[in-house]
Amino acid sequence: MPTENKPADPFGPSGRTFHIHLSVRGALRDFSKRQLKGLFRAEGRRECTADEAKDQLLEALAQGKEVLPFGPPCEGFDFSGNGYPGHDNPPAVVNAHDLVSMEVAG
Repeated sequence: MPTENKPADPFGPSGRTFHIHLSVRGALRDFSKRQLKGLFRAEGRRECTADEAKDQLLEALAQGKEVLPFGPPCEGFDFSGNGYPGHDNPPAVVNAHDLVSMEVAG
């Protein structure tokens, strides 16, 4: 009887979360003015203009940031180009009531 080769779960028993990031150079090179408009928010939560967004991206490059996270950066985010390595999700919390309900239902 052949045995089935099942690779180890690369995402762990509870899963793994990865966050997306933006290539600063790619955005400067490929984004149109319409795509740049509103890419960032200025003080007072106002959407930035295309020129303001371009200035922000150029400033990020001047600071050595090759990529920017979408949303707040998680611990371990690498601005130099590798982005975020991901993190394991915490195991699901099961309370005693759920366990009793499953036993009764089963």
